[in-house]
Amino acid sequence: MRKGLVLVIICSLLFLGGMWDLPVVHGAEDKVGVTVNFEPLKVPAGITPFVNSSVVMVPVRPVGEALGYEVIYIKEQNSLQLKGNGREGVIRLGEGTLVLGGKERLAIDGKAMIKNNRIYVPLSFFGALVLITAYDAVSLQAAVSTPQKYADNVVLLLNSGQFEELWQDLFGAELKKLVPVSALQSGWASLEGPYGTFVQLDSATATQVNGQTVIQAKVEFSKGNLNMIITVDNNARLTGLRFTPAAEPFVERELPEGLTEETVVVGEGTAHPLKGVLTLPEHSSGRLPSVVLVHGSGSTDLDETAFAYKPFRDISWGLAQQGIAVLRYDKRSYVYPKDFIGDMAASFTVKEETVDDAILAAKLLKSDKRLDPEHVYLAGHSLGGMLAPRIDADGGDFAGLILLAGSPRKLWEIVYDQNMNVIHTLDDSNPLKAQTVSAMDGELMKAKALSSLTAEQAKQAPAVFGIPAYYLQEMQQHDTAELARKLSKPVLVMQGADDFQIFAGTDFPLWKEVLKNNAAAEFKLYPGLNHFFVNYDGAGAGTTEEYNVPGTLDPQVIMDMGIWIKAQYY
Repeated sequence: MRKGLVLVIICSLLFLGGMWDLPVVHGAEDKVGVTVNFEPLKVPAGITPFVNSSVVMVPVRPVGEALGYEVIYIKEQNSLQLKGNGREGVIRLGEGTLVLGGKERLAIDGKAMIKNNRIYVPLSFFGALVLITAYDAVSLQAAVSTPQKYADNVVLLLNSGQFEELWQDLFGAELKKLVPVSALQSGWASLEGPYGTFVQLDSATATQVNGQTVIQAKVEFSKGNLNMIITVDNNARLTGLRFTPAAEPFVERELPEGLTEETVVVGEGTAHPLKGVLTLPEHSSGRLPSVVLVHGSGSTDLDETAFAYKPFRDISWGLAQQGIAVLRYDKRSYVYPKDFIGDMAASFTVKEETVDDAILAAKLLKSDKRLDPEHVYLAGHSLGGMLAPRIDADGGDFAGLILLAGSPRKLWEIVYDQNMNVIHTLDDSNPLKAQTVSAMDGELMKAKALSSLTAEQAKQAPAVFGIPAYYLQEMQQHDTAELARKLSKPVLVMQGADDFQIFAGTDFPLWKEVLKNNAAAEFKLYPGLNHFFVNYDGAGAGTTEEYNVPGTLDPQVIMDMGIWIKAQYY
């Protein structure tokens, strides 16, 4: 159900967090070693980086020039200017404020100073320039690197098979828990089938988000390109690593005539209010039926933007043109990522991620006087379809459910099958294939053991397929198939025959079996449509490459949804 590569399931979920132990405080003049771009810094005699009252001080000129900056001392202003790598920073001697681009002022830890006729700046000065910095207080070693060199080093270690070194030297503590070495190795190997061999890493860009550095770079392979997105904490440790296909621009569309959209708030007054959009026909009489759209897995916006698709936008406009109001909203993990990262990653569940907000969305529609409170429906895509029976039972109380590319199976069963499908595309001569299969079998054993763990044990257990163990355990305690069997209300199951994430040959028949005693259940299978109900048969069909080509959700699917809803309503 995870969007994107199966590697994405293993090692590309952006779990942030992870810190080193608190530093040991040494004396006021401890000498420090420095590496720049992973090479020891060579400095003239008499120039020595040092620790001054717990602040690491480095000689600005040799470090700056080694990083590719022009270092200029402006005597009349008693200040220092660094220019290069698309940035310009100025700091006055004796002050602890960096001025970026002549405008933005950033406070840094420590002040620029002169010692032995040399100018030293705090290590944090370079961090403020969006460079990667680290300091190990035990070994008295500091490091600075450009985002480009850091990204190059990550890919170099991956491509040369140095997975243990990458994991040991650069992974943060939380990411180590989520992504074992075996998963890192199998994830990289799984790229070979659809994307071929590694060619090169293009230029990297970096931004700072919530105190961490996010580096993005295009990675070229012999059969296609990927975007690499890595997140680095303030100790130069990886807290996130993922690869996603390099998508083409989205299909920009204007709101069709005859429709209107209103901004609303789902969960107003709660700790997690979410922006929503309610799409309505401009002119209507009487109360309208309405639909809540529930996202698939991962952090996503109100359009459920994925690669070159915006499926929730397409559904909202298509149903509103049929006289049905539609509510779509940003997912909680998209708006409040800190609630799902770091220490929180081991204990959050789909209840906080999806279920609670979908119930609040239903209540919002039921309270709107323009809408019929007896005819509020849920349409869930992928993971949203899997969770639909639980959302309904836990308080959604919908008039009916539409399950778009969902599954009644356990999430880890689907993840295992998705991984194995990709692994089987590897050439048998590839020595990593057998190792990867073995790694997946190990993850499968961990998944099967989840039911024997207590909740606290699951929260402490290693991740399974890169997903927190407790997340999976809590989900299977609310079994989709069991909840669906109890349904007597209308249910519409919709599935694309060319979906390679949720399988028409496995999951679609299972829904028929689970819902066989529900006379109000209907089933529709669409030839040629993929996981997002987009029709595609060009280059890369059957792989995530097809998601890169802009497309819209098939109109017939939206038409069938509207016909089904109005059949219940009228």
